Amino acid sequence: MQEDEVAYPTVLIVEDNLTLADEMAVSLRHHRLQPIVATDWDSAIEIVSTAAMDVIVLDQRLGPIDAVLALPQLRALTPVPILVLTANQAEADRILALEIGADDFLLKPISGRELVARVRAHLRRASGGTGPASAPPRWRFSLSDRRLTRPDGETVALTSAEFDLLAQLIETPHQPIDRDTLTRRVLGRPWRSEERAIDNLVLHLRQKLGPGGERSIATIRNQGYAFTAFPSP
Repeated sequence: MQEDEVAYPTVLIVEDNLTLADEMAVSLRHHRLQPIVATDWDSAIEIVSTAAMDVIVLDQRLGPIDAVLALPQLRALTPVPILVLTANQAEADRILALEIGADDFLLKPISGRELVARVRAHLRRASGGTGPASAPPRWRFSLSDRRLTRPDGETVALTSAEFDLLAQLIETPHQPIDRDTLTRRVLGRPWRSEERAIDNLVLHLRQKLGPGGERSIATIRNQGYAFTAFPSP
């Protein structure tokens, strides 16, 4: 196999500072890692939803978005190592990031050599120490294509309302959304206490997700429903 045909591990850099993103990309590429750059949160979510990454380097501040607080949404979509990059040295933020889904916390400014070393260490750990990690099969949720795909590649047949409901829940994983809010956003009308439209949509979604679907969309008593994670492959 020719060298240019080798599939190098893919590293998603999520950084809105283009100069810094380019510097990190050059360092990774020089050490036979394949960087992909996203400059905002929505782009990062779209990339992770549609392509397999091996490692994610995530800047904590992306314009108005604190990526640490939004981290559960990203973690719900991928099991690969997530390295949070920040200039904030507060211990509380580092602990929070690690508790809700980050695998490492990198302080700015970080040299290219340290970045490469950290990425390689997580690749070894993810692959059991035998070499570059290969991303395990996983669910793919694409807003642009309005498609949910199982780890085996099969598309889940969702109605428009079912997809919209799932999109609302995934947007704020682990945070319950009440029935009135869901009814207004998904069905475009106020919720009535006697109706079961949202409950029925949740029931159908759980069934279509298959075994583990009930845990994926949890019922939070007196609060509504919350997305936790897709069922394990």
